[in-house]
Amino acid sequence: MDTMVENPNGQTNIQRSFDNNIKTPPSTDEDVKKGKSVGYSLLANKKYWFPIRATHHRAQQVYDSLVALNSCDIEPYLPVVPHIDYVNDDFKNPTQIISNQPLDNGLLFMRSTVKTFQELIRQSASIPGLTPYYNHFFVNEFGRNDYLIVPDRQMESFKIIVDSGSQHILTDQSQTPKFLTGDRVVVIGGPFAGVEGIVLRYKQQRRVFVELIGVGSFGTGYIPKNWIRKIGE
Repeated sequence: MDTMVENPNGQTNIQRSFDNNIKTPPSTDEDVKKGKSVGYSLLANKKYWFPIRATHHRAQQVYDSLVALNSCDIEPYLPVVPHIDYVNDDFKNPTQIISNQPLDNGLLFMRSTVKTFQELIRQSASIPGLTPYYNHFFVNEFGRNDYLIVPDRQMESFKIIVDSGSQHILTDQSQTPKFLTGDRVVVIGGPFAGVEGIVLRYKQQRRVFVELIGVGSFGTGYIPKNWIRKIGE
């Protein structure tokens, strides 16, 4: 049975989602809420998705710089979404122009090994604006916050939502849920097929939300009930 929430900003629980990227997962959600530090480690030769906060709204420039490196060790991803402008040549019937623009002028992602990512951070002067997110939920063996990563499955779901080209996806962080609770589902039909997330009712419409911990929550457009399967069934 779907779990529907009318108030998208009323959630209080943090849903933790981890895959094999993390060697030692947190003990309990309660430990995290109480501020306990839990160590974890990233594998040296494994590639991870690292979110990047591009300073001064330079996501496009940072992305172009990463692409220009032409390195097989680096896979940059700049989420872009349709943007509508109107040209008022005719006041009553303005021309609609749709163009793709960055989802957030300060957000992009990069898939690489930890070593490659560290090298880029050390040489950040050559790519102005490249700033890492840090994982403030855990500390490493040196007592420091490591780089934040997005688990592969979450990233796949996020990319399906963004790359759908739909003008009805939910990305505004002032409107989307901060933390998600409810039935975990997979979308099995339509333009969002393959998305795994939490099903919620947002403004009377059934949507599936994906939470990238430390980055934000992102929602699909309307999903018919027969296009949703509860995970575990």
